[in-house]
Amino acid sequence: MKTTLLQAVNRRFGDVQEEPLYSVATLLDPRYKDRYFTRKEAAKFAKDALAREVEKMEEILQRTSTIVGEPVAKLLCLEAARPSTSTSECSLSSLFEEILEEHEEPTAGRSVTSTTSQIQTYLAEQTIPRSDSPFQYWRMNQHRFAALAATAVKFLCAPCTSVESERLFSTISSVVGEKRSRLTADKAEMLFFLKKNLPLVLK
Repeated sequence: MKTTLLQAVNRRFGDVQEEPLYSVATLLDPRYKDRYFTRKEAAKFAKDALAREVEKMEEILQRTSTIVGEPVAKLLCLEAARPSTSTSECSLSSLFEEILEEHEEPTAGRSVTSTTSQIQTYLAEQTIPRSDSPFQYWRMNQHRFAALAATAVKFLCAPCTSVESERLFSTISSVVGEKRSRLTADKAEMLFFLKKNLPLVLK
């Protein structure tokens, strides 16, 4: 059973470290950075992808003549204000800490300007505790790592999801069924609209 589960995980997630969306988001999370990549090639690929994204962000920031845009600063402050959820100590947490100790290389932070220096300095610093908020970190360091902070807001946002659209289809299936097959399109649309919006009006 363990072999089957391992094969299934490798089949579905074997190439996840080569996916820029996930690898860059991992690097920009100050709780993880590059400490949990299993292959050096994957870590190098992620760093190259991050460097390209930061360069694009620096061009955008230069065009808008601002260090960190107002929407970025507002989002960082908003997310940092959210209470962090503390995780209880468990075997999984211990595993994270064990991997972190193997890769951690503490160095003192310093102000930098170039893209490569920003990334190298950021990655060389110690990771923050896993219970801390990454948005709190970027809010405090947005002036040191301006382009990195703006890129972090882009990659650490809530991912898009198809859950709500799937719920809409499920609602339609409960309105239009075998016993109500003669409903006209207009009538079905009205019933569907009422079912989804009437609870909002009655609140």
